[in-house]
Amino acid sequence: MSKSIVILVLVTLFLFSPCLAVAQQAIFIVRHGETVAPKGTDARPLSEAGQQRAALLAKLLKDAGIKVIFTSGLERTIKTAEPLAQALRIEPKALPQLNVPDYKQSDVDAFVAFLRAEHREDIVLFVGHTGTVSALLKALEHPVEIKIPETEFDNLFVLTPKANGSPPDGDASSLLTKNNACLGSASFVP
Repeated sequence: MSKSIVILVLVTLFLFSPCLAVAQQAIFIVRHGETVAPKGTDARPLSEAGQQRAALLAKLLKDAGIKVIFTSGLERTIKTAEPLAQALRIEPKALPQLNVPDYKQSDVDAFVAFLRAEHREDIVLFVGHTGTVSALLKALEHPVEIKIPETEFDNLFVLTPKANGSPPDGDASSLLTKNNACLGSASFVP
């Protein structure tokens, strides 16, 4: 329960930060919840813990102003986004080109270009996989390479554009949370 409260406080701080008032967009990025089946199979439904994590994500982000939700085309990402999508009455947009292990960095780069062109004023959620989350953070110019271990499901990345539109330099304008601790910050060029 205290873990939920800490995450809620971090998200609340982000939502009411001065940076969000200047930048009218944010991208929340998460990995899908825990799964039942072993790695190596595409059909991996969420475990009970994964379902609970999806419900917690919905509870934490329901008032974040999210206007669009993207997932890979795999069930585990779609089901992780489902509780929030239902609460917000948003139809998640599945992107099969971002399925693991077949995605390419060029697909991630094209997704970033699409976000910048079509959703620059929106607050967006992307639910992906260890590889696609890391690749998306890289494409959005996060200043530190992020590698998510296969055993971690509790990262919430929040990126906001810098007010001056310049590339990220590590100034605190977004949150990177892992195990409920603020580890770093970054911005991206919209």
